[in-house]
Amino acid sequence: MTEGRKTHACAVCQKPYKTPYDLEVHFRLHTGERPFKCGVCGTSFKSQSKLNEHQAIVHSDERPFSCVICETSWKKMNALHRHILFHTKEKPYFCLKCPGSCSTQSDLNNHIVARHGGKKGKKCEKCPKLFYLLSNLQAHMRVHTREKPFSCSTCGNQFTHKSSLKLHALIHSGEKPWACTQCSKQFRLKANLNCHVKQVHSNERPFPCGICGAGFAFKIARDRHVISHLNEKHYKCPKCAKRFASSSGLRYHLKLHDGIRDFKCLKCENKFVNNISPKNHYLRTHADPSEQGFECILCVKTFAFRSEFENHLRSHVRENPHMCAFCPKSFSLRCSLNKHVQRAHSV
Repeated sequence: MTEGRKTHACAVCQKPYKTPYDLEVHFRLHTGERPFKCGVCGTSFKSQSKLNEHQAIVHSDERPFSCVICETSWKKMNALHRHILFHTKEKPYFCLKCPGSCSTQSDLNNHIVARHGGKKGKKCEKCPKLFYLLSNLQAHMRVHTREKPFSCSTCGNQFTHKSSLKLHALIHSGEKPWACTQCSKQFRLKANLNCHVKQVHSNERPFPCGICGAGFAFKIARDRHVISHLNEKHYKCPKCAKRFASSSGLRYHLKLHDGIRDFKCLKCENKFVNNISPKNHYLRTHADPSEQGFECILCVKTFAFRSEFENHLRSHVRENPHMCAFCPKSFSLRCSLNKHVQRAHSV
């Protein structure tokens, strides 16, 4: 028998394998058998190698694979390889049908299906999307069926994708591996750290409001701000006459009706409907001046928030940047302008 030849075929799907063990592991896909159980969380797997991988990623803090460029560390070697390609901008997987190239084999497979209609592409029955791998198509179908097969063993929450469950598990572990280099804050996700740096430590505001000129770090924040100008409040409270510009605003408002205040201040008994309000309350009420990051050099007052600090500076320079569209008056604060427009012009 030639070495490397696949001679063991599956009786169900005819897929060939090199060894009886590989065939046995594969056959569990058809039977649903998962004999290898994690002793920590109870999750079961079809092979010992999958169980070992799960324990190393989920239940171990070890990150043995380190990047020589930025010193970040990873739990899996293939994750380190993908990370290094990010530094080098290398794309070693070349498409044979066009000049395109990709960083990973899976990216190349998806490129072939999307651009060239690869023979192995599998089309979704519900939408026009194509997938190179059956597993990717099966995961995508959950978008249409709303199936959530991955459950959190701690709180019972269910998720559509395994990756979403892994991110959720960080909430229970308390792990925040991404630390800001400019302040003491830490984050569970690198994306959250990037958002924090753009919003707090960067003066770059590439998305201006076309009505008042205010700048924003993110387009979605600018769009929400523009809605406040237009007074488009599409979300009506079913329990009172109030309306809201966003579904999140209505959701938090409904918690007030139901008396739900899940987030408690660490210094006093006050409770709030979301996790941002306790932080803002702490900075305004309990924080020492040293914790408030904006200090006025003219009167030595300190402020917890950039907007309050900027409004205070205008009191020194008598700047009134908010102009009324109906008369020559101007105001230092946006809220003052809004009150003026309502009272003087009935708008």
